[in-house]
Amino acid sequence: LSEILVISDKSADLSDSVFGLASYYDVLSRHAFGNYRDLLEEVARHPMMGLYLSALRNEKADPARNIRPDENFARELLQLFTLGVHALNPDGTPQRTPLGALVPTYDQTTIQEFARVFTGWNFANIPWHEWRGNGNRTQLMVAVAAYHDTGPKLLLQNVLVPGGQSAQQDLDAALDNVFNHPNIGPFLASQLIKRFTTSNPTPAYVARVAGVFNDNGNGVRGDLAAVLRAILLDQEARQGTAAVPAFGKLREPLLRMTQLFRAFNAQPMAGGDWDVPPTVAV
Repeated sequence: LSEILVISDKSADLSDSVFGLASYYDVLSRHAFGNYRDLLEEVARHPMMGLYLSALRNEKADPARNIRPDENFARELLQLFTLGVHALNPDGTPQRTPLGALVPTYDQTTIQEFARVFTGWNFANIPWHEWRGNGNRTQLMVAVAAYHDTGPKLLLQNVLVPGGQSAQQDLDAALDNVFNHPNIGPFLASQLIKRFTTSNPTPAYVARVAGVFNDNGNGVRGDLAAVLRAILLDQEARQGTAAVPAFGKLREPLLRMTQLFRAFNAQPMAGGDWDVPPTVAV
């Protein structure tokens, strides 16, 4: 999840926020076997995500001050967190026009409409214009009505969010809109399969996992525990190369290094460096 719902301490705004980073990681851990819709809610309102993708203190348009809503979080929500840039079939293969062109999931106008949704959110403990270094980076952001765009907004699949709603109502409507989009099941199924089992899953594998995302067997959409179970217990995962010759994946660099440390009982040394005990043959 940390590789899909990404924030990074390489950002200047986050580099010195160790408690905030830990809090954000706790959100991912807490929802890892829960519902993806609930996870999206906390991610969208977490101040570390707000800082990283400039959704925090995102203001409604004010032409006199040359201000327009920031599109950063809206774009990443659609592109990386939920749908991807191209319309997908239930098995994760791209949809195409009769002439063979890929079909975009959304356009720039859609991003602008979502950007208007994500206006009016600030740190939970300080006024809007107070220096943000004083902001609480572990407590979810709160809505400030004066800075929220209350106009109607046209979202995906021609869903119209009515005007006059609060920031929370607009947020709920936008997250429901992407959560119920047909792309999210195959998109996330493909992403999670690639992290857990194989880099090149067959369309049939993606379709089976996407089907579980859409319905866990009890009418629940977005059940991550059921999705993970489907990924790990799928016939393609259990049979490996016996089922698909191209099955498998490279270990990610971080995992490869930590597993090497673990295998050779690496211990921290004075000054914070790591090394392998000299009595262990490498």
